[in-house]
Amino acid sequence: MLTIKKIITTEEVQKYLDKEKLDHPIGQEQFMGVYDGDGLIGIGSISLVNLKVYMNFIYIKENDFALRHGLAKALLNMADLSGIKTVYGSEPALKELYSLLRFREQDGEYVLSLEGYFTTDGCL
Repeated sequence: MLTIKKIITTEEVQKYLDKEKLDHPIGQEQFMGVYDGDGLIGIGSISLVNLKVYMNFIYIKENDFALRHGLAKALLNMADLSGIKTVYGSEPALKELYSLLRFREQDGEYVLSLEGYFTTDGCL
């Protein structure tokens, strides 16, 4: 069974990054993982950079777009529930995902307002 949930310990994150040979420095981030049973098969984060919250890191081992989309929506929901009202993106590899999630290009980065995003009218 697939589940997406918040990853609490940086040790679990670092172990997964090492296992997958991913070069991602851990900073001021909150991570979520995609699990198949107890096995972690994907990871993503929202991070605080210069007083802005960014969603620039999403990795799914099988590169499944539907799982990436689900993980991205979970990260946005986590941000919204934390009181964050705007999320930014600047990772070129996530451009298609940003577009699908309704980010708008602005000043060289992607911007998404979470005001009303998770209402019945705003949620896709």
